[in-house]
Amino acid sequence: MQNDPITQFRQALADAGVVLATHSPIIADGALHRAPLVTDRPGQKTAWYRLHLDSPIAGAGGDWRQGLSVRWSMKRPSALTNKEREMLQHRIERERAERQTELEVQHKEAAKRALWIWNHASSAKADHEYLRRKQIHPGIARQRDDLLLLPITGFDGDLRGIQTINPAGEKRFTRGMQKQGAFIRVDAMPAPDRQMIVCEGWATASSLARLSPGAVVIAACDAGNLLHVALEARKRSPRIDLVIAADADEIGMAKAKFAAVAASAKWIWPRFPKDAPKGLSDFNDWIVWRRSQRMDDSHVG
Repeated sequence: MQNDPITQFRQALADAGVVLATHSPIIADGALHRAPLVTDRPGQKTAWYRLHLDSPIAGAGGDWRQGLSVRWSMKRPSALTNKEREMLQHRIERERAERQTELEVQHKEAAKRALWIWNHASSAKADHEYLRRKQIHPGIARQRDDLLLLPITGFDGDLRGIQTINPAGEKRFTRGMQKQGAFIRVDAMPAPDRQMIVCEGWATASSLARLSPGAVVIAACDAGNLLHVALEARKRSPRIDLVIAADADEIGMAKAKFAAVAASAKWIWPRFPKDAPKGLSDFNDWIVWRRSQRMDDSHVG
């Protein structure tokens, strides 16, 4: 099995963080395939891959949601002949162009679906369970049945997709949307003459907006996208007062600090006292907990 290219390719993907579901076979026909990850829900296919068994035996794969990708060759690069290197380079360039074309089509289709859903939704109700639990206002949110809908846009203002949140707080994104560098705004779009605060989630952004009424606050959707949003903000507005607001967990702190350094921004995070309950992480958690403490104190008094 050690010399089996399919086994080696699967392991190379796993080593890069793209762990395919064990029940998903790898089809080595050189075509682009979708596949489920071990973490995917039933029906999801977050991974992609190509594997060529003709010489030189090589492949590529990744996780489109996290932006992960890896290239693999059965031979070490130094062991390839000049002809094999040339063939491999041409193959890479051709597949890169094909991949980019496919992504653009996916992004356009996702944006089209999202716009239809957004236009056929109603304003969010203030008594939605998620809003009540997070103690935030509906703001720009819309609602369809029991799902909150949040618009995900780029800095150009174009809608790229939608994030849905059910009453239990489970979140999903429009399948195939271009999330990298996109965000959910609380109110106004980013402007070069106002402080901009970038955080992970929309509930956190809503809470930060109340704490910083003069700032434009946007949510990057997750920790992995903080860097892309921060760099795009700095590129478009070189002199903007940019702040990265971290979730106070290991991944959130690391990603926020990295984004802040890369984009020449400040970074902040919530400081929880030792007596705070476990599981609190972001600024929304901090505000909700502090309010509960004040209510307890008033009842005692």
